[in-house]
Amino acid sequence: MLSKLFPKPLELKVSDQTLKFCSIADFEFCMNGRTSVPSKKITQMVKFSVQQLKKEARTIKDIEKMFVAILSHSIEDQNSINRALRELDSTVFSQDHGWRNIIISLNECGDEFNPFRRIALVKYMQYLSSRQEIIKYLYSERQKMSEEPVKSAKEKDEPNEFKDTLILEDTILGPAEEEDSKHVSFERMPKGEAVIITLTPNSEIEISLSKRKCKLVAKDGIKFVDQAGKQHELVIGRNVIGRDTVSTVRIDSSLRDVSRLHLVIENLGENSLQLTDMSSHGTYLPANFLSTDTA
Repeated sequence: MLSKLFPKPLELKVSDQTLKFCSIADFEFCMNGRTSVPSKKITQMVKFSVQQLKKEARTIKDIEKMFVAILSHSIEDQNSINRALRELDSTVFSQDHGWRNIIISLNECGDEFNPFRRIALVKYMQYLSSRQEIIKYLYSERQKMSEEPVKSAKEKDEPNEFKDTLILEDTILGPAEEEDSKHVSFERMPKGEAVIITLTPNSEIEISLSKRKCKLVAKDGIKFVDQAGKQHELVIGRNVIGRDTVSTVRIDSSLRDVSRLHLVIENLGENSLQLTDMSSHGTYLPANFLSTDTA
């Protein structure tokens, strides 16, 4: 699918350049280079106050919610992504790497280029994840500074602004660095990208929703075993794993590190599954399922 050629190339105007793509593979390769955070942006973020970091975290979280909803809907209706992106205010996209111009140019194209739109949205979400990681690091550094011994009476009377961590914890303080050493063979799924895995009959694999250990079991159909050990049969077609009440497999609402719409599992039959991570804190699979040879 990634090598599929289109009748006419996709042309995007980015700044003073016109970029042409004849295949999805070429487009994805180009977008991969735009998922990092430019050094200029990092320099700006280093100067952020704690309140600015929290505001940035809130903004990214709200934007991600919109994008997750768009991607989720596009799984059922591929053409919906064109309508959804056109309805968005283009200013929600950063000007870093020309992202805003890329989306604006895509909005001028027809439905036949919807596969490109999906890749663009997925890669932009990965760019947002890169920004989240920087916020997480900067916030952590400020938290370490706040834990240093207080040297003056005035400082003792001042409130500890680092106690209010709810926004950042709910948004980005994920489990990636908290993974147990015994799980070093696990890797985080790329957000928004479909990963196809095939289980052998009567086998099982571990899967983590954030830091919650679960399983996929291939026995008399495919079953998802949640963190409490409860089995949920996965129907053929679309299954949603998360805290939301509309989820096919509903996770305990008190587990805030699991997203409301955390993971979409398409049961393709014959023990084959297509997994798409939509979460803030990530979904983790054994590394061999995420190797480039199996992608």
